Amino acid sequence: MKKLIIIIVAIACAGMTSAQNNTYNVTNKAVFTKSGSGTITSFKVYMPIPQTNEYQTINNVTNSDGEEVVDNNYGNKFLYVERNNLPSNPWEVTSTFDITPKTVNIDFSQITEIKEYDKNSTAYKRYLGNRGEYINTSNPTIMQIGDQLWNESSNVLEYARKCYEYVASHYNYIRGSWRTLAQIIQAGGGECGDFSTLVVNLLRYKNIPSRHNICLRLDTDNSYHVWVDFYLEGYGWIPLDATYKHDYPSGDYFGRYAGDCIVVAQDMFYDVNGFNLEICQTFSYYYWCNGTVNISDSHKVKNNGITGIQPVPFSATDNAPRYNLQGQKVDANYKGVVISKGKKHVVR
Repeated sequence: MKKLIIIIVAIACAGMTSAQNNTYNVTNKAVFTKSGSGTITSFKVYMPIPQTNEYQTINNVTNSDGEEVVDNNYGNKFLYVERNNLPSNPWEVTSTFDITPKTVNIDFSQITEIKEYDKNSTAYKRYLGNRGEYINTSNPTIMQIGDQLWNESSNVLEYARKCYEYVASHYNYIRGSWRTLAQIIQAGGGECGDFSTLVVNLLRYKNIPSRHNICLRLDTDNSYHVWVDFYLEGYGWIPLDATYKHDYPSGDYFGRYAGDCIVVAQDMFYDVNGFNLEICQTFSYYYWCNGTVNISDSHKVKNNGITGIQPVPFSATDNAPRYNLQGQKVDANYKGVVISKGKKHVVR
């Protein structure tokens, strides 16, 4: 399905305009294949379902299985599927929806007053504070950089721009995403998720509500992206992309969003029915088994309307290294919680 819809919408926030673009039908798919002689006793899948927000309109969501559940921390939505075994081999879990992405371009000349934050607002309560090992506003490096940029700024808007420019110019793009904050600083950079983590840390250090926008790409073969927005009292959410600024230094990606992504979740550490998911960009799954069981998985995005998006392999091979919760490498005979390719499994 492809419908040409061009609607210019004036957002209530002064200085911000948003244009809705074409509507596309997208299928988000996870495929699981079992091997080994053991049996699965329980299998759980969590897949983010995008929602209508500042950057997109979502309609006509249909799921192949399971139920829709809401993250208690931020209101993100997930498809939750639980089975005693894989219903088939391979087994597919899909979520299909229509998305109309929006482009955002903020005219900063219209922002004439920087207001005090309402500390009772949802943005202030939800999008401040630390998040595990990813956001730690007492990190000495964050504090040093933040104080330096704060002293050079006249208000929170100027500080936010300096944070975006500093991260873009002082850190390197390094493959291997979702490092902890300490790992990012030690490595001297990371991928888009890591650039976003640095910016969020710097903003929250000065009590500016901010969050990761965790996305699937609409416009290129690279199906994943992460960028940041921050809340400015009286004006709303302002997007910025330090990764783009790093890659294209002459461009301006502060207060601008091209409408080239599907925002599947905002922020990190989701409470889904009492179960904690740290980051869920495509899907997460957990299984309990008797005997030797290996699960291979793959992730595919099928977009009926934009060319260039291809299936992207997401998972491990069956012989991927395994680790226990202490980070020690274990063999196939190990019993207990096993981490392989970022997935946690319980082996009995």
